[in-house]
Amino acid sequence: MVVLIADDHALFRYGISLALEELYDDVTILQASTADEARKLAQETPGITLILLDLMMPGLNGIADLKGFIEELPKVPVVVVSGSRQRSTIRASIEAGARGYILKSSNGEILKHVLPLVLSGELYVPGQAVTPEEMGSGDMEPPSFDDGDFHHDFKSLTPRETQVLKLLTLGYSNKEIARSLGMLEGTVKVHVKSIMKKLGVNNRTQAAIAANRSFRQQSTIG
Repeated sequence: MVVLIADDHALFRYGISLALEELYDDVTILQASTADEARKLAQETPGITLILLDLMMPGLNGIADLKGFIEELPKVPVVVVSGSRQRSTIRASIEAGARGYILKSSNGEILKHVLPLVLSGELYVPGQAVTPEEMGSGDMEPPSFDDGDFHHDFKSLTPRETQVLKLLTLGYSNKEIARSLGMLEGTVKVHVKSIMKKLGVNNRTQAAIAANRSFRQQSTIG
């Protein structure tokens, strides 16, 4: 596995490198402190498995630049690593082509959940990435969906249904879920229907509420 870490903070790159080396025996780590350096390394180094990319760094100033960066490297999955917890930033990053979004406040353990998911072609979205200040009175705090966070009622969900539920809790429409996961909208509808049946709920809102309640129960148990 070859992972490129692109961040303008050397200490952060060092921390991620240590976490990766603890998780994988065969990992090769490349580092870049600017977007141009990362782009050059990615283009000149065959076989890069994944890029962990800071959203704000020299040569990369937000979503518009992120989209261009990803389009230049269509064969390499890019996971954004950012300190921003804003729902709009997370959604825009995924819509720009990022295969995942990791909060910088997460510990290194998150990588063992995110990397296999992304490398298998799935999408990782942090359910806990919305702060109370950003939620309206009618919103709820979306749950984290890392392995082990589900109450037993959720174990019957397939990996793809889990991905659909993640985006559903963030307020994505069927069309947006389809675009984000590279699926047909009709397929998303089938997954949503299956999710509701398995959770014993009647609509999308109830499914999201059930997911949130399950996470809270599991957190209390843990």
